[in-house]
Amino acid sequence: MRGFKIYKGFRTSLTLRVLSTTFVLTTIVLWVVGSALLNRISTGVVNEKIKAALSESTLAVYSAQFRFTGGGVTDAALKKIAQEVVNAKKAIRATESGREVILIRSAKNLDPEVAIDTVSNRVSYESIPSELRVRLLDSGDPVWARSIIQYADGHKVPGIVVGDKLSIPRVGPYDIYFLFSFESQVNTLNLVKNYLFLAGFILLLLIVGITWLVVRQVIDPVRDAAKIAEEFTAGELEKRMSVVGSDEISRLGISFNAMANSIEQQIKRLENLSKVQQRFVSDVSHELRTPLTTIRMASDLIYAYRDKFEPNISRSAELLQSQIDRFELLLADLLEVSRFDATEAAMEMSEIDLNEMVDRCITDLTLISAEKNVVVNLEKDLVNPIVSADARRIERILRNLLTNAIDHANEKPVDVTIKSNSSAASVSIRDYGIGIDPAQVPRVFDRFWRADPARARSRGGTGLGLSIAQEDAHLHNGTLKAWGKLNEGAQFILTLPRKIGWKIETEPIELLTTK
Repeated sequence: MRGFKIYKGFRTSLTLRVLSTTFVLTTIVLWVVGSALLNRISTGVVNEKIKAALSESTLAVYSAQFRFTGGGVTDAALKKIAQEVVNAKKAIRATESGREVILIRSAKNLDPEVAIDTVSNRVSYESIPSELRVRLLDSGDPVWARSIIQYADGHKVPGIVVGDKLSIPRVGPYDIYFLFSFESQVNTLNLVKNYLFLAGFILLLLIVGITWLVVRQVIDPVRDAAKIAEEFTAGELEKRMSVVGSDEISRLGISFNAMANSIEQQIKRLENLSKVQQRFVSDVSHELRTPLTTIRMASDLIYAYRDKFEPNISRSAELLQSQIDRFELLLADLLEVSRFDATEAAMEMSEIDLNEMVDRCITDLTLISAEKNVVVNLEKDLVNPIVSADARRIERILRNLLTNAIDHANEKPVDVTIKSNSSAASVSIRDYGIGIDPAQVPRVFDRFWRADPARARSRGGTGLGLSIAQEDAHLHNGTLKAWGKLNEGAQFILTLPRKIGWKIETEPIELLTTK
């Protein structure tokens, strides 16, 4: 869960992404540069130590050879000189360096008259690499190698071993090895490494901090613009960005405010126009009711005596009656549309059983289906699909969908299916008649839209039925979906939540797809 929150924050925060990217890239760069720099420093320090060790050992060998040659040939004199050579810590040159010395007879010197093998500070003979002794045996020049200097007490330090040859009177060839410790160099390199790490860490913090300050100068205005845009979208049309200075961000704020002013003016103009249109439709609808009532009374009187008129006049009376019926239905639909537009549609909620309501609607439309020679098949839900809804509006949706299906069935059956689950209930109405062009399906809920303008409305529809049905479904937080294919029929699915305010998790009936 915590990882998901971090991932979500990383996705939604540009500042976090920029700082994270800067941190990672800077860490990589500092690591590469620091490693390269430390490697160069280490190489330089070691090379200088090796160079100094070679120079110092060469001078020490000359000095030792001189002392052995002119210091006497007695056993005591040779041993004394050997001790003095081994324990001479200072180089002849000004450079001072801690070193150990091992004096050991050469592998070619099998039986010396006097054994003067000795070491300084109890250093172990194992400090000399075996391959170095082999190289020195056949070499006429000093040889050297990296090694670990070991002492009798177990202490070990990294270092370098330089070997050379001595020719000692009465004793023969001897090897002398100078062991130079790298301990001070290692300490120096560790100190350099620690300071490099500290400097890199401080530099990383400084770069991230500077990046944060720079990003804030860009992100804060963008964040303010996003917040103001959200408030603007929510209806607070007076919100504007504060503009300071004349840089690119300030020009963005000026452009944003100009756009907001333009949108505010357009919205207010459209709101005024919408209010005028709504008032016009509502006023016209109400005002037409009085003359329509008078026309209805006169039409009813003429229609009642139509049998006494000539056939042409009688037919005209019937047409007048049907058109007045359609006119009244159109006025009712226009009033309902004006309520939807004004968001003043009210609902009277109650518990309804969709099985019973659909069955009742089908029964009421029996005469129409018989006239069209259409059989309506009903598949009820096994469990009573009880929903909280406005019974009048839901029944109006069902009647409209059933009537349309019967009108367009072309004497083929209409299948009505009811299913429900824990969160919603659905009613599917499927016919197999003339169908709908799939490209036109998104427009079936548009007001006054007709798939074929040349086709007459056989039952005098107003062209507002499906639009009102979809608005009624949306009032209940439900959905009304359509599918169609030419000459294969159409399907409409009404899905309602079981309780008002519930969210539809899964729809019990899935819409057909056109392949």
